[in-house]
Amino acid sequence: MSSIQRVLQILDLFTADKPIWTADEVIQFFGLSQPTGYRYLRELTHAGLLVSDNGQYSIGPKIIKLDCHIRQTDPVISAGIPVMKHLCSLTQCEVLLSNIYNDEVLIAHIETPEGHPSNVIYERGQPHPLFYGSTSKAMIAFLPRAHIARLYESYADDISEADMGNTFEEFKSNLAAIRKQGYYLSHGELDDGVTGIAAPVFKNNTLKGSLSLVYKTSMHEIYNAEKLIELTIRAAQDISEFCSTEEQTMNFKLQELERSGIHD
Repeated sequence: MSSIQRVLQILDLFTADKPIWTADEVIQFFGLSQPTGYRYLRELTHAGLLVSDNGQYSIGPKIIKLDCHIRQTDPVISAGIPVMKHLCSLTQCEVLLSNIYNDEVLIAHIETPEGHPSNVIYERGQPHPLFYGSTSKAMIAFLPRAHIARLYESYADDISEADMGNTFEEFKSNLAAIRKQGYYLSHGELDDGVTGIAAPVFKNNTLKGSLSLVYKTSMHEIYNAEKLIELTIRAAQDISEFCSTEEQTMNFKLQELERSGIHD
């Protein structure tokens, strides 16, 4: 592991459950020498990634700046927001755009119908289970084979517990079934009483995330599920197309989308 990796892994310690760490706690957790530990913390503080208050460290303001930068410039989010707004308005369901990073599934953007309470318990940027729910499974199924093999090697017990396969062959077979249908529908896998429909999002044939439509399971029999699946897949394809299109053409298509609506 490089020195920069060792420095940056300190940031992973800061969570909602433990947002504040002392220098001694960080040093003890990673088994660092005191000079090295204090140097790492000093570098993170000077960069604005951490702030120090009487020897206690917490996440710094640079994270806020970087988050704003991602929201404004990430090509998948930029391409996704107009599509998500239309899908949300059309279906009156919540729409999520998520990605997978270092084996963690993260929500990048959420659109919620105006005047409706959210059905999603996980916030933007908050990791949620890797092997449960439509959002996760719609991504895992489309990962490269080598990545899928590594996931099984690392998380075989978790995969079995999630009923995704007791062997690697079963795991691959379950993922192949998801790939074949092009989406995944789940009922209550993450949140009781919540249904999700998710389809993968690509950029130039590389998996970039998934688009999910979320609503109360009690409404599933009332809604036209086949139509919702069709709309979700089509919206994910639209985002993929916009992500893979040169900027000038993409801007034209997004303007056209704003004028006419994607599902008319």
